[in-house]
Order: sequence, then C-alpha cells, then structure tokens
Amino acid sequence: MAAVQTKTAVKGKPVALNGSGLVAQAMRQANPDVVAVYPITPQTLIVEAYSQFVADGVVTTELIHVESEHAALSACIGAAAAGARTHTATAGPGLALMWEVLYVASGMRLPIVMHMANRTFSAPLNILCDHSDTMGSRDSSWIQLYAENGQEAYDNALQAVRIAEHPDVLLPVMNCLDGYVLSHGTERAEILPDDVAQSFVGTYTPRYSLLD
Repeated sequence: MAAVQTKTAVKGKPVALNGSGLVAQAMRQANPDVVAVYPITPQTLIVEAYSQFVADGVVTTELIHVESEHAALSACIGAAAAGARTHTATAGPGLALMWEVLYVASGMRLPIVMHMANRTFSAPLNILCDHSDTMGSRDSSWIQLYAENGQEAYDNALQAVRIAEHPDVLLPVMNCLDGYVLSHGTERAEILPDDVAQSFVGTYTPRYSLLD
C-alpha cells in the first residue's frame, strides 16, 4: 500500500500591515537576486519597505535604481536572462511606459515577478484605483493574480514566484493589488514563518541562462 501523505497546517504570525508592507514581507522571504525599481504612486510604499530590508542587510538583493519604468523592466529582463530571481513593482502609467518590454519578458519566457498597485489611466490626472492598467496588458502573456485583501496580496506574492519559476510555466507574473484600497489600507494578516515561506518558493535554478 502506498504511503499516505499528510499536510500540516502552518499558523502564521498575525500582524497589522498595509498591503504594500505585506508584499514587501513576501519579497523579503523570497529574497530575489535583483530588484529594479522606479517610484510611482501608489506602488512606492512596496519598494520603500523593501529597500529598508536591503539597507539593513536582511536580504542579499541587488537593488537597482533606474531612470524610468521602461528601464526598470529592461534591467529585470537582463537580470532574469542571466539567471537571477528578479522582481520589480509599478502602477498605472508606469506599466504603460513598460509596454514595449512586457512582450520581451514573456516572449523570452523570463520568470519575472512584478507587484502591481493598480491605478487608473485618465486625463488630466487620476491616481485612484481601477484595473485599466493591467487589463490593458491582458494579452501580453503575463500571468495575472488579483488580491481581494492584504492577506491575498501576501499569499499571491509568494505564489507568483513559484508559478513563474515552475519549469512547465516560465512566464512573468503580475501580483495585482488595488491601489490605495489595499496598498495603503492596514488590516490584520498572517505572515508565514521565514523557513516555511522560503521552503515554499525554493531555490531558483534557471533552465536557461545567458551566462552558461
């Protein structure tokens, strides 16, 4: 008789954080090799929180400050093509500026994770939330995950890493959370123990690398 596998539920640590802070915690646990960033509201809180982890030496990430969102994703493409676990983050018009290279990332099957604080497109200006940014990129062959609350934003951030890097997938993933509503809203959530989260995402071994 085959052995029966059992699953043990792991209790997370309860915290009160906004969605951006929860995503940054998931990034810390995944410890990407490279994070390329350019600030844009309402996403900036994510990379501000993560940059503090870098400054404190909590992670070993190479944090790259670039001149635009187009440059941020371009840097991620280069890093991922070289075999690095790579993340970035943006929102609304920032995603629009990345448009050209969205297709490069997916066409090259690069498992980049991009955290998206959804923000509307409008004239003359609107910084509130809708999904016109990511819905516009729906056909760019990026997998898109949407969170209903901060807990899901954290969970999806970890799942995005595993999905993107799975050898049967190898596609970039957007982890989407509503701008301001979730990115800035504080709520109760649970963060997994570091060893559990790190075991879940595992160690990334690229199938292809320009350095090989």
